[in-house]
Amino acid sequence: MAQAQTGTARYASLDWTVAETLLALGVEPVAIGDVEAYEKWVAKPSLPPQIIDLGLRHQPNLEQVAWLAKQDSQRPLIFINTPFYAMASAMLKPFAQVEMVDFYQAGNAWQNIVTATQQVANLVGRADYAEKLLANFDKQIAQLLPQAQPFISRPIALVQFIDTRHLRIYAENSLLGAVLNQLGFRNAWQGEHNLWGFATINITQLSQLPQNVRLVVIKPYPANVVQALSHNSLWQHLKLNENTLVLPAIWTFGGIPSAQRFAQTLVQALQTGGEPW
Repeated sequence: MAQAQTGTARYASLDWTVAETLLALGVEPVAIGDVEAYEKWVAKPSLPPQIIDLGLRHQPNLEQVAWLAKQDSQRPLIFINTPFYAMASAMLKPFAQVEMVDFYQAGNAWQNIVTATQQVANLVGRADYAEKLLANFDKQIAQLLPQAQPFISRPIALVQFIDTRHLRIYAENSLLGAVLNQLGFRNAWQGEHNLWGFATINITQLSQLPQNVRLVVIKPYPANVVQALSHNSLWQHLKLNENTLVLPAIWTFGGIPSAQRFAQTLVQALQTGGEPW
């Protein structure tokens, strides 16, 4: 894996997890894929206003990439890519150096995220920033633990609505599940999950969860979900619907910055009641 100093290279990525990690390391990416969707699904950390939008993450705008590559001959363009967008690497290589990191793979989800964060930091010459980022996360968890304590008696089910009838539910071996565990909560979903740490379930399967589960819904969701739920008799009669906690958009497939935001947002929502639907 090649290493470049921050001041002698420009960094770009199609992957939002790489992008948020770069920002947390104090490195502003010059371009990412699908800026508008990033702002909807990731939200924080905010992107620099001058960032270039490369369009679809699986099929980046190669005219933009070619233009970007020519803008500063003294500072080479380096794409930090992930296996999820591996097919795009061949498109990028004629214009820029491409390095690969993998946040989500088989094994322990949290350790994979930590390792990938350190790899990104090494690529941009910010290894010390990665250590500070990880230390700050540990410090944040320690500060949040006593605030979470009054709420840990109830298991938590973390979900995102895909449509009016289907949801992603996040398991222990996911970014969100790892944070739940570090905060002392029990994850209500003990079923199977995929490489990304979630299972796709039908809304009827929520009725199979224990009665004392606290349901946590993470935005965004399709615009028609709220209206559909108001007419769904099963949803209306679910006991766990009585005090559903709604959180703002958090990148559920993110890195350390998303973990930080989820931890803070969850504990705050438990204390204040969360967001309105």
